[in-house]
Amino acid sequence: MTSFKLSSINKKLILLLSDAVIIVISITAAFSLRLETIYPFWDINFLIYLIYGFTFFTVFSIFNIYQILIRFFDNFSILKIVKAIILIQLILIIINLIAYKFIYFPRSISFIAPVLIGIFSIVYRVFINYYINSSKKNSISKNNILIYGVNDDTVSLLKNLRLFPSYGNVKAFIDVNNKYRKRELNGIKIFKKDDLNILLDKFNITEVITYKNPVNSIDSKKTFSYLENKNIRIRGIKATQNYIHNFMNKFFEPNIDFHDIINRSKVKVKNSILKKKIFNKNILITGGGGSIGSELCLEILNHSPKTLYIIDNSEINLFKIMNKIKNKKLFSNKKVKPILGDFGDTNFLKSYFNKISLHDVYHAAAYKHVNFGETSSYSFFKNNVLATISLLKFLTITKKIKNFVFISSDKAVNPKSILGYTKKLGEIIVGYFYFSFSKTKKINFTIVRFGNVIGSSGSVIPIFLDQIKNSTSLTVRSKNAKRYFMSINEAVQLVINAAYLNKKGIKIYALNMGKQIKIYDIAKRIIFLSGYKLKNKKNPDGDISIKIVGLKKGEKVAEEVSLGKKLIPTDHSKINLCEDPVFNKDLNKTLDENFKRLKLKEINFKTFNNYLENNEKNNYSF
Repeated sequence: MTSFKLSSINKKLILLLSDAVIIVISITAAFSLRLETIYPFWDINFLIYLIYGFTFFTVFSIFNIYQILIRFFDNFSILKIVKAIILIQLILIIINLIAYKFIYFPRSISFIAPVLIGIFSIVYRVFINYYINSSKKNSISKNNILIYGVNDDTVSLLKNLRLFPSYGNVKAFIDVNNKYRKRELNGIKIFKKDDLNILLDKFNITEVITYKNPVNSIDSKKTFSYLENKNIRIRGIKATQNYIHNFMNKFFEPNIDFHDIINRSKVKVKNSILKKKIFNKNILITGGGGSIGSELCLEILNHSPKTLYIIDNSEINLFKIMNKIKNKKLFSNKKVKPILGDFGDTNFLKSYFNKISLHDVYHAAAYKHVNFGETSSYSFFKNNVLATISLLKFLTITKKIKNFVFISSDKAVNPKSILGYTKKLGEIIVGYFYFSFSKTKKINFTIVRFGNVIGSSGSVIPIFLDQIKNSTSLTVRSKNAKRYFMSINEAVQLVINAAYLNKKGIKIYALNMGKQIKIYDIAKRIIFLSGYKLKNKKNPDGDISIKIVGLKKGEKVAEEVSLGKKLIPTDHSKINLCEDPVFNKDLNKTLDENFKRLKLKEINFKTFNNYLENNEKNNYSF
């Protein structure tokens, strides 16, 4: 069907001209009815047309009739026109009483003509509405719906579904009790339940909505199996309110952009830098199935590495990142190598990588949840510290790598949590391996610190979104708690850029994450962006409240990203070089300071010191 696009002004002009014609026809018809003969319109005094036209258009303008969108013309619009016509009728009756002596103007015309004008103008608009919406339904919706059952809920459902023609078209009702068969409900025919199979084929039904549990309400299991075999969607509603509520929630599902939440523009990295750092290189990512690791995988594959090796000790995480890679059409058997295993197991590393040359290693694997660290300190120490030692020992002694990138954390600065201490120890260990092997191995070591990234596991914003989805209060630790926020894609691109900046030696970089933002303010903003109102003492009728639950052990009110804020600008405005001491030559003293804070009774620190210092010798047997 051909569609004609008209401007808003042209549409109003057409309505005005149409209403002018309706006025002439209605007045002529009123005179003909009054005088019981066909009365020519040219015999009617022209002043009558002017009086009616002026009154009609003035009242319609006051009632904003011409502001009504005809596409959405409904009962409320009809009621509005009826009210306007009643006022027009009253005005014309008064004018008629005054002017009938001067103009041939039968008083009954003031009763008949406005009624005819109202009928014709409503019918005309209903016709246009039907034309527009019928063509819209035919072109967009292919979902044909059958409603199984006739009651108040299903009737209300029909009315609500008609407000969303893009969802589907209701084709028929089935009356379970056979009380209303061969009748109609709002223009939709009602059939008996024996006609179900015929209707499915006749109307090409794609969805059946029932007012009870689908299996129970479609009482025959044979019929249910028939629907299932024909791949027809079956939905059951307990009450229309619940169905419409769920439907509306899905329809109005908020599309919240990260940059709307933090109110800043996206950080960009030059594509040429990413290409130079990645193109045609063999790259290893540890923890490649995690939040940071998986984003690293996707970003690196966008710039054509020679081979990408992805290590993760979680089957489900490895499965998910491989699905993401395949969905984005980045997968290649030659280019992508998923590996299930423990990066801290030297025997595993040797068995797989002994004959493989690597250019760059991005060490993203780590336990990162502050709360778990406080209750599972040994596991954090083993994974974040000892496993990092095993990885570095293998890479620096047995492999020829050019760059090692350690993903650190802002929590490594003046650490207050087990996570922070283990990340700080990780930085010290990276420094130790650099100074131990800098004379014999030309390896660049890059440490990158940054704060919260949106989308990472445990990040507060996804938690808030889940809480809103479940209509529960948003939980905030402290009203004054502040954090740095950056998107996971921004963080990953900046990590690669930081590695590119480090041409020689060991460097610590801190990502400039902007100003710290109060988590309480983030929570409020997410509530409003999701289409809800904040519920508090000032607004008890709001939708969602914010609950202050208190800081947990190891959590800080505000974050730091550099010791003493000794930062040097680099070529990228969002990457700063830290002047923090990377490594203290007195290794035992440095480690002892951290161990005292760590308070891990189950770890033998002397054994750990010996284990670390043994890396000065080159006689490892793997």
